Amino acid sequence: MKSANRRWCVAVAAAYFISACTALPPRAPAHPERSAEDFAARRLPGKLSDLPPAADGWDVDAWFRVALALNPQLAEARSAALAVAAGERTAAERPNPNLNLFGEYVNAAAGSAAWLYGVSLEFLLPRRGERARAMASASLETQASQADVAEAIWQLRSQVHQALLDVAYAHDETALLAGLVADRESLLASNHALADAGEIAKSETLTQELELARVRQRLMRAQALGADAEARLAAAVGVSVAALDGIPLQWQHWADIKALTPRPSSEWRSAALIGRPTLVHALREYDLTDIALQSEVAKRWPQFHVTPGYAWDKSGLNENTANDTLHDNELAVSFELPIFNRHEGPIGEALARREHAGRHLEAVQAQLFEQIERAERAWPQALQAWQHAAAAGSLATRQHAAEESAFAAGATDRPTLLAATLAATEAELVTLEAAYDARFAFAALESAYRRPLEGAQELPLPATLVGAARS
Repeated sequence: MKSANRRWCVAVAAAYFISACTALPPRAPAHPERSAEDFAARRLPGKLSDLPPAADGWDVDAWFRVALALNPQLAEARSAALAVAAGERTAAERPNPNLNLFGEYVNAAAGSAAWLYGVSLEFLLPRRGERARAMASASLETQASQADVAEAIWQLRSQVHQALLDVAYAHDETALLAGLVADRESLLASNHALADAGEIAKSETLTQELELARVRQRLMRAQALGADAEARLAAAVGVSVAALDGIPLQWQHWADIKALTPRPSSEWRSAALIGRPTLVHALREYDLTDIALQSEVAKRWPQFHVTPGYAWDKSGLNENTANDTLHDNELAVSFELPIFNRHEGPIGEALARREHAGRHLEAVQAQLFEQIERAERAWPQALQAWQHAAAAGSLATRQHAAEESAFAAGATDRPTLLAATLAATEAELVTLEAAYDARFAFAALESAYRRPLEGAQELPLPATLVGAARS
């Protein structure tokens, strides 16, 4: 009866282990054709219920919120962080014992022989603090991956803002250049009429034709840049360009630079120098190398493997014990003997890696210093350049108004009025370009501090990132 129970227990245990080894989650096959069709079929209206109707136009924050929900690269970064975070459960698990089933053929001195059947369990006795170090290392890797997600979120915001800025700038520049082309064509027609009347030399019209060709080239370049910006906006949002049809892409009041009044503070600089996601990642990498060094040092102490076992046989080894059951209890202990080395090589490697991580941390912080200082210097210069361009544009506008009044009073001719119109339009284009440069410098300042300086936008950073930066 006992033998039958023993066989039943062994069979159940074997079935359990076999099922545990063969049970796998269902495979989710990848179909590039289907995913490409799904991506091409994406449409923006209705993706987020709390957004205003797309036909009414979205502001910058609305475009960013859509990108947060649909951008494939951000989704990849989030899934990568989840994959790393799953390692924390693995690090917290305790090692399972190893089950050994064995048979031993024994020859006795009396000439009889028998098979011994046995089972043993091998237990690993981890070194002191090894599991805690593994859990701490997994937690640090999770924090580093969360810093990567935070950096990906900011990079996505920068991509959306830059694409929208380029679209808005190309739209306004195209409108001004189209008017400039029309005025150049009118001026050229007037000069041709004067040349036909003999009032001016025909060679003077060549300069106007050359200027008209240049303006047309500028118009085509602006249109091409606008089309490229729309494609970049669609990529940042996570849709095809066709999904942008019917949705206004203008960024109203983007050129109103006087509304931007950032006042950089020492607190922002300090927070950026110690809390930027790239720096947090470098800090966590340094902490990881330090824990790795502790683990290598701990390997100087032996790690014990304890193996208790039990063997039995009922066939007997001699005549006097032919009907008795032979019992054999075993206990084995194994560990590494530090004869040839005391782990100096791996410890030296871990020390070198920690030193390299420290140098990398300093290099990252130096880059942050450079980026912040350049952005803080560039913004006032860009703002001043825009102010000068705006003042010159205002003067050109007043001169144009004066020429219009003189033309209405018959005090000047049409070519003179067209020349004043061209000068005013060129001044507007210079002011528009200065506004673009100022916006670009403003965005660089935001990127340097990694904080929005306009509006009340909040970045959806990982919840543990702030705590990670302070620890």
